[in-house]
Amino acid sequence: MPKAPGSVGSGTGGATVLKRNQVQDFFSFTPKTLKPCFRPAISAEGANCDARRPCSTCVRSHKHARDHAQPGANLPERPECTFDEVATTETPSAPSDSPKNRFERLETRIKELEALLNQKEQATSPGANPPSSLPPSSIQNSPASIQSVPPNSRPGSASTMSFPSDLESLLSPSNLDVNAQAVHPYFWNDNSHVIESESIRNDTPLLSSSTDVIWSHWPANLPHPELIRHLVDMFFLFHPHASRLFHRGTFIASLSYPPDHPDFPIAPVLHAICAVSAIYTAAGGPRTNAADFLYEGQFAQPDLPDTFAEQQATHAKETVEKYLNKGQHLVQCVQTYVLLTWYYWSCGRWVELFTCSGQSLRVAIPLGLNICPPFRSLHGSSPTMSIIPSPRTPIEDETRRNTFWLAYAVDRQHGSGTGWALSLDDDDIAQVFPVTMEQFELGIPVNYNVRQWCHVREAVLYHPPDITDSFTLYIKSTMLLSFIKNFNNRYKIKSNLGDTRFLPVRNFTAQGYGDQPDIRLSPAFLELDQLLVSFRSSFPSNLKDPFRNGLVDTHLYTTFLTAHVTRILLHEPHANIDRANCTSAAKILESARAILELIYAVWSTNYDIGLLDYFCPFCWYLAGQCFGRFLRAAQDAACIQQIDTLRAELDFVRMALSKMAERVPLSYRYHRMLDACIPEVCGPVVVHSSPADGRPVSTVTNQQLLASVSQTSTNQPDMAYFLKINNLDPQP
Repeated sequence: MPKAPGSVGSGTGGATVLKRNQVQDFFSFTPKTLKPCFRPAISAEGANCDARRPCSTCVRSHKHARDHAQPGANLPERPECTFDEVATTETPSAPSDSPKNRFERLETRIKELEALLNQKEQATSPGANPPSSLPPSSIQNSPASIQSVPPNSRPGSASTMSFPSDLESLLSPSNLDVNAQAVHPYFWNDNSHVIESESIRNDTPLLSSSTDVIWSHWPANLPHPELIRHLVDMFFLFHPHASRLFHRGTFIASLSYPPDHPDFPIAPVLHAICAVSAIYTAAGGPRTNAADFLYEGQFAQPDLPDTFAEQQATHAKETVEKYLNKGQHLVQCVQTYVLLTWYYWSCGRWVELFTCSGQSLRVAIPLGLNICPPFRSLHGSSPTMSIIPSPRTPIEDETRRNTFWLAYAVDRQHGSGTGWALSLDDDDIAQVFPVTMEQFELGIPVNYNVRQWCHVREAVLYHPPDITDSFTLYIKSTMLLSFIKNFNNRYKIKSNLGDTRFLPVRNFTAQGYGDQPDIRLSPAFLELDQLLVSFRSSFPSNLKDPFRNGLVDTHLYTTFLTAHVTRILLHEPHANIDRANCTSAAKILESARAILELIYAVWSTNYDIGLLDYFCPFCWYLAGQCFGRFLRAAQDAACIQQIDTLRAELDFVRMALSKMAERVPLSYRYHRMLDACIPEVCGPVVVHSSPADGRPVSTVTNQQLLASVSQTSTNQPDMAYFLKINNLDPQP
């Protein structure tokens, strides 16, 4: 019989390892080879091997072969039986490199890893001290608890996603020394083959597993590839703008390339995604407590814990500068800065937000992301407006455009809460609006002849259905913020220069400020006011409800909020709530209550409001400020019914900010800012119990409130009150 090859089973230690088809002689402890002739039920009669020399099975097989041999076949006279013979060329303990044995070794190491994790969990349980062999960074970055949701769940249905427990040890960058084979016995070489290291250091961290499989040239300080993939999945699943900043299919596919592949994402992008995604999963370790952030308008931040997200944001800032200095992957550098602005915005860190937001737009200018052909400079020495090659595909073209618009949106949104100038003037932008999500995902090219240009003012009010979705309206709403911001910041300069659009008709009684011009009668103000009214009524029929089909459209919800916030930002400086006929006071109260209605609507769903756009807490905070102003006026007028209504409305705004603050520290900061502002304006805030649905009942209309608070007001407005309101706003 032909001799079958053997293989080694899994096992450790010094015990004798038996080869396949080999049995142990329990009397002499001598291994005996069990050849095919010894296998049970091998003959036609079902007889087993009788261990004779030659055995009966071999005799029958030999006889059958001779009886049915072809003419001229050379067969031996006697059967060749190999029972009880051990080949001298084989070593029973010699390991085999077959795939099955490699899998067995990996399974063994996985079991060892699980045992180590169990020891670690017991050691780090409450009341127990961590073992001294654990590195501090590994203990700090290990997730304490993980919540899981079904894989097919949609954003907002749960707060976190499940994460493999065997990757907890990969959170610490100290365990990711991919250049040292001694730390990681298994790694990927350039040919994508698993290689086993010959030596393993004795001082390997306890949570470092020999089953870590990573590229040998994996970028320094990046988490393990499996953790990267998990955080990327969380990023695309939960962040409202992820699928616009990157083309999801292309980005996910690029992660499968080697790190040195030209299409593999650069390290700053992955670092920044890790920082942004840390609030969506427990895999990134403990998050920074929102209470660690100051709210008194101070720019200096306290010494925050060195969390996983903070480490990744720091690495992103450091590495992106290297790519900028070399002029490499510049579009991805802009995307990195956009990601960093989201991270710093979510943390309420105004200075870093302002600098990163400005940097993203400044870098976008030489790349030509703010303009589109045929618009270019007349300067003859600049034949091209972009220093990078033209996009190769429609997807790449739209990705660049989306990147610019997202950088633009952040600059306009966070700039609405400050008195600082914007980073890029609207007059320097000549770009078309984004395409729909379906067109972007499928890479459908859209001709420029049918697209809308942002520098055409009428485009804000006209929405072609074939190229308009909620994200298009979202970008248009940020342009309205820019218009209001520029008007408020530049009014005095323009009027001083004699610009007739900013010269109001003098009206000494309209606002009651004495010999002061009524800015609301200037042509520029009237044009903006009408533009805001027209924008709210111009939405297409399919984009009039952000809660359509039981789902929350984050872009459309933020657009609705922005439409009301722009009205408040335009009229709030001119609102005199001591006068019942003040149209600006009526409009800001109406807008504040419209924002409150949107809070009620999203609160009534099961959507996790921590997944909303970061501009939402500012909108809620602004509405709460308006309620605080009217509450102060109602207290001065001793209007008991109005006081109760306004307090209930204000409390609900505070409740929404507090709920969102469970995930987003920015919301906590706005909550504290509102708490600091309201007591000085209207006295201590009393928390009212809400009805079963969480929605207080309003018993006072806007007209009744304005009429009540104006009954006891004097002819002279309280200028100190308006100054106090502005000073109490701890804007960054």
